[in-house]
Amino acid sequence: MHEKYGDFYEFYMGSTQNIVISRPDLAEKVWGPVSLKNTKFIYRTSYCEGINEIDIGTKGIVFNRDLESWALNRRFLNSILAPSFLRESINLSNKVIDQLFEYWKIIEKEGMQIDVCEWLITLGADIVSTTATGKSMAAATKLFNSLNIENKKSLQGIWENGVKFCQSIHLYTESVAFMMLIPGTFRRNFPFINSINKKYLDNRDWVNEELDRMVSEKQKEIENTPFSQPLEPNILTLLLTTNTERDLDKISVGKFERPLTKDEVISIIREVFTGGLDTTSNTLSYMIFYLAKHRDVYLKIRQEVLDVYGTLNNPVLTLESYGKLKYIEAVIYESLRIFPTISNIPRAATEDIEFDGFTIKADTTVHTDFFASSYNPKYFKDPETFNPDRFLTDKESLIKYVFMPFGNGVRVCPGRAWAIVQMKTFLVKLVCTFDIDSNDKNDTPKYAYHSVKRPVDIFINVKTRNG
Repeated sequence: MHEKYGDFYEFYMGSTQNIVISRPDLAEKVWGPVSLKNTKFIYRTSYCEGINEIDIGTKGIVFNRDLESWALNRRFLNSILAPSFLRESINLSNKVIDQLFEYWKIIEKEGMQIDVCEWLITLGADIVSTTATGKSMAAATKLFNSLNIENKKSLQGIWENGVKFCQSIHLYTESVAFMMLIPGTFRRNFPFINSINKKYLDNRDWVNEELDRMVSEKQKEIENTPFSQPLEPNILTLLLTTNTERDLDKISVGKFERPLTKDEVISIIREVFTGGLDTTSNTLSYMIFYLAKHRDVYLKIRQEVLDVYGTLNNPVLTLESYGKLKYIEAVIYESLRIFPTISNIPRAATEDIEFDGFTIKADTTVHTDFFASSYNPKYFKDPETFNPDRFLTDKESLIKYVFMPFGNGVRVCPGRAWAIVQMKTFLVKLVCTFDIDSNDKNDTPKYAYHSVKRPVDIFINVKTRNG
């Protein structure tokens, strides 16, 4: 559609108008304002009955249209993504990645290939579950055990239903598009479609019940912990203790200076999972696809690690040192540009707004097409070429609002720093531990679309680095 209609066009779903933009001056109107009072595009999408049905229309952050509730929840989530949290995340990610790579070394000895997509989904699940709740899902262990390598079995995780929960979160994310696109009358009354609708709603109920149980257990754990004993710094604990007697840094948002309700905690922790499970692990899979094909880039990463840490043997990773990893950061951004997991992000305005002489009515969904911008030769030279150097040599010449992998302004992704920290940790550990290559003859990775672009069939060979 972009090739046919350009950087600004409309399409209709039934009688509902949708606008698509991929021009930086138009994107600035949507993404530029950095304060709530100045932006007109505060809603994620126009009003949708289906979004309310899956319990996210007035809760959490991503699709919440209750602006007072949205501001409170976002303030709480921003508070836990402070440097202290990121430092703890590095330590935790280190441990999870070390365990994953021990499995890869066994697979290497067996002469087997690594199914990157499957393994990195488990990595994301284990990092997010442990960081969010303090409980290990041990998804990587379950995957390793399923390979049935003789005399090689590991213990399972301590989170009962953990892997099922991960699968249900993927299904929950998948249900969003269905609920947005299919009118309620069709979803509830048409054969076959109504069975899909029921599957998604049943899954919603199971996810909420599991989260409710998880929050209740954590509340009891906190109540039974003496004040003199420090609490484990996971996201769920921080959400439950903020603005309570266990909290040292009180948070106030507008008229609010109170703890979150249990329902609010459930909504936020659910979005930590829905936002964290797919995006980072998918991006890392795409990244490995390109790194396996670009040995020169891989070696540049390794050299930067050596320059920054002075060693490739168990370097001491710190949040402060991550600011020096400029080339790794460029590799991350180029991976996000050349194959974005989320190709476009919608927004809806609170009032009428003018674009190029056209009046866009209030509550009309405006999609920003990041894929089209990222592949536009006006903004990126040789856009189909994987070239991280463009984010080093050409960084200053990049036009604002052309490349926004985490959004911008008041609706910028609150988990962006956490995602970058996870990816930097993985890349440093990868180049220190293995050499990789691929037999894939394709120039671009394969994927299946499930609300996001989920990579499939990315296989690599690993060889443990000597020295």
